[in-house]
Amino acid sequence: MYLRAFILQFFILIGIGSLLPAQTIIDSSNQKPQADSLLSTSKINGTAQIDLVDYLVKFFKVKNPTQKRDNQKVRFTLFPTTTSSGKTSFTSFNASFLMGGNAKNTNVSTYYFYPYLGFGGQYGFDVQSYVWLPQNTWNFVGEYFIHNYPQNTWGLGGDSPNENETLVDYDQIRVHQKSMKELWTHFSLGLGYALDYHYNVALDQSESDSLVSILPLVQEKTVSSGLLIPLLYDSRHNSANPKQGFMAALTFRFNSPYLGSDEKWQYLFLDTRKYFPVFRNRKDNILAFRGYYWTVLSGTAPYLDLPSVRWEPSPGQASRGIQQNRYKSNALMYFDSEYRFGISDNGFIGGVVFGSVTSASEYETQQFKYWHPAGGAGIRMKFNKYSDTNISLDFAASKGFFSVYLFIGEAF
Repeated sequence: MYLRAFILQFFILIGIGSLLPAQTIIDSSNQKPQADSLLSTSKINGTAQIDLVDYLVKFFKVKNPTQKRDNQKVRFTLFPTTTSSGKTSFTSFNASFLMGGNAKNTNVSTYYFYPYLGFGGQYGFDVQSYVWLPQNTWNFVGEYFIHNYPQNTWGLGGDSPNENETLVDYDQIRVHQKSMKELWTHFSLGLGYALDYHYNVALDQSESDSLVSILPLVQEKTVSSGLLIPLLYDSRHNSANPKQGFMAALTFRFNSPYLGSDEKWQYLFLDTRKYFPVFRNRKDNILAFRGYYWTVLSGTAPYLDLPSVRWEPSPGQASRGIQQNRYKSNALMYFDSEYRFGISDNGFIGGVVFGSVTSASEYETQQFKYWHPAGGAGIRMKFNKYSDTNISLDFAASKGFFSVYLFIGEAF
């Protein structure tokens, strides 16, 4: 069952790309690698790029701004945003830089930092990192969370009813770190460690009558601790704003009492992403696809560690328009497509339209009976033309739910 779902996820994504009209789509895998924008402010569509900093420099009358910016090794983006899970954040920033300074053979490294304060009593901070050593010899991907996070849950399966909505209050510490060594061009294999510690867990008993079946799964404290085995193929040049390439990341997680885990259980997470420049004369028009498959392979995972919407162990925005944690089970599948286009010739303003579909399996099976579509549109504003980093504002909806997302970078 796992193999069938794995194959379905992979070939649907690749199949979508292969069906696109050949006269319109330019697969950039046949093009020469482009120098990264950290070292160059190359023109887009024949017009010099402009970003928000250019306007700020002009307003404050800064002297010799181009020379000062050209000499910077680290490019910062600082902006109040929401995080990938939709939490309200403040003074969020990302930092983009090159390890070794050679843009022709080294991918852009990026750090994200999100201190946040939510309207539902949520607070904490998230740190996400994506670091490449010179010539891409090593790649390090990390997630570090400290949360106080009361959140609603609806139970298990792909068709959990709205009346099941119940509040679960908890604190969380997450430490996920993967280290990968490049074996061949674009392909890496590595090892990592993952800790998910939930404590002070409390279920609102006054609302939990309809969720009596999951009460034994909701424990006051759970520890999931284990090894990660990641495999990565990544031909993108800039993960903060990919314009070409293909990424496939496969991660196995093995939780064990020998490493402090309460239970022995395993999961698999497959994340694939593909990017196509659409027109030869419009380099800022990109068609992007993403899909993932996330499943518990064996053992009994704690309720709060089960695959759940917008809790994916991977950077980016998934299932925009579906409420976080709305669907949870032992397995999830998700597909997304997005069209990114320029609005202003100087690259300052752009837009996106997107659509996705998400499904949670029937609990303890691999049967995906219910599929939940979502979609929306958004605006992009170039904050830093050197790192090619945008500020993103998206509006997304699904049946009975609407949300606004403000974040740094692209959704995926």
